[in-house]
Amino acid sequence: MTADSTGWPGADGPGSRPGTAGGPVPRPGAPAVWTPRATDGPVPRPGDVTGVPHPGWMDPLLTACTDGSFDGLLPKRRPPEDRGAGGPGRPHRDAAVLVLFSGSPGAPGPRPPRDARILLTHRAPTLRSHSGQVSFPGGGVDDTDSGPVEAALRESWEETGLDPDGVDVLAVLPELYIPVSNYSVAPVLGFWRDPMEVDVVDPGETSRVMTVPVDEMLDPANRFLLRHTSGWTGPAFQHDDLVIWGFTAGIIAAMFHSAGWDLDWDTTDIRDLESTLEASGNGERPRMSAEEARREHSDPLADRTVAGVPGVRSGHDDDDDAAAGAAAAGAAGAAAVGEEPLDLPADDPRRG
Repeated sequence: MTADSTGWPGADGPGSRPGTAGGPVPRPGAPAVWTPRATDGPVPRPGDVTGVPHPGWMDPLLTACTDGSFDGLLPKRRPPEDRGAGGPGRPHRDAAVLVLFSGSPGAPGPRPPRDARILLTHRAPTLRSHSGQVSFPGGGVDDTDSGPVEAALRESWEETGLDPDGVDVLAVLPELYIPVSNYSVAPVLGFWRDPMEVDVVDPGETSRVMTVPVDEMLDPANRFLLRHTSGWTGPAFQHDDLVIWGFTAGIIAAMFHSAGWDLDWDTTDIRDLESTLEASGNGERPRMSAEEARREHSDPLADRTVAGVPGVRSGHDDDDDAAAGAAAAGAAGAAAVGEEPLDLPADDPRRG
């Protein structure tokens, strides 16, 4: 769970069950106490494929996630070899998120079946960091975790009550390095073999737990780009009154495109970040979210790749030189006032 598990005392969302001093209250069928999963072979690390059987419709996605197609659609950033203190002075830390798909196991593919879904959470609007944003369940890799797989499953259990025994882990994808926080985040790709009831465990941390239909996310009517005045640009999805953007949307968009699941959608539909979030049901603090986008865009290690949207680059047509100067000025100003560095938009891996 996040270090920000404060706020909303005594306010339980619909269907939520408050946690206790001993940990989350489990969903029916979920373990009451977290127990690490026993493994017969080596612990999967970033870049590993487990070889666990999976539905035929997931073949294109698993292939794309292991042949470099998926990774090639993401910003090109890797952690320093020494993984020591980063620019903000924070020690490097590993984190993991669970990218969990469900759907008919017998569907042949190559496209996902109509009942395919993906597990997402809506962070509580009262959190201090990344409040109101939609994210994958996940968080920091603790010292007691065997690696990113256990961290992703443990955090998912803590946040949603997910029973890890119903999840088949297919691969641990290459890490995405976040320079401003000195974190490396490994997406753990899984198939939900035995779906169960999941819901809010701690309403101080999570506002909603959702299994969003993949068909809905692929629908061109629900897809667009967001752009901040700094030039930061990223993919976004509409789900009910929520806007999915930032890290989460980038991972999903890259998966959809690299798997060949994309439908033609209007990549010229570029909307203003702050006004779009203000009009949504996310409950975000638009100025804080916009600041995250600005600082992500100005990071000297960031390239201009728009995750999962080939042919579109982050920034304005005429701002290559201007952005460099603005980035340097912004970074100097932030350092002068001791501003807290922020992470890649939409997912804060500073959990646990």
